[in-house]
Amino acid sequence: MIEAAEYGKALLELALQEQKDEKIKEELAVVCAAVEQEHGYVTLLDTPAVPIEEKLTLVKGAFSKADPLLLNFLCLLCEKRAFYALPACAAAYDKHYDEAHDILRATAFTAVKMDGRQCAALQKKLALLTGKQVILKNELDPGLIGGITLRYGGTQLTDSIRSRLDKLHRSLSDTII
Repeated sequence: MIEAAEYGKALLELALQEQKDEKIKEELAVVCAAVEQEHGYVTLLDTPAVPIEEKLTLVKGAFSKADPLLLNFLCLLCEKRAFYALPACAAAYDKHYDEAHDILRATAFTAVKMDGRQCAALQKKLALLTGKQVILKNELDPGLIGGITLRYGGTQLTDSIRSRLDKLHRSLSDTII
């Protein structure tokens, strides 16, 4: 069993050395999408019943247009019978890519969809707050009633009507009459 986080990080470090980090990121996403569509492919590549030479031939044939660095990485996963870990390796690659490029991914949960102006303003404010390039995603959460919950980098900020009502409820519950 491999440590997918370490493999993803190592792939990024090699890609950074060769100044191919953006290219590898894009190709890795394409490979993951292709593998996700063919569920039996991972099973085939990880089974001990098929000789490694055949599996490597399959990988090299399927991903022949991939960058050699990525192709070698895929072959390594195949040799270790750890192709199942490809999505986790890709997630680790993306995480470390964002860190290396000072990118912060944030999600704004709102009761109604934010318009472009609101997203841009929130993105700008968060960029000033964190000093990073912010990529903001807006997701709907009808349970909020109104306001916003913002999640980024392990932090959650909530300024929603629901949170204000909950706070008022706790305050009233603590009051002795």
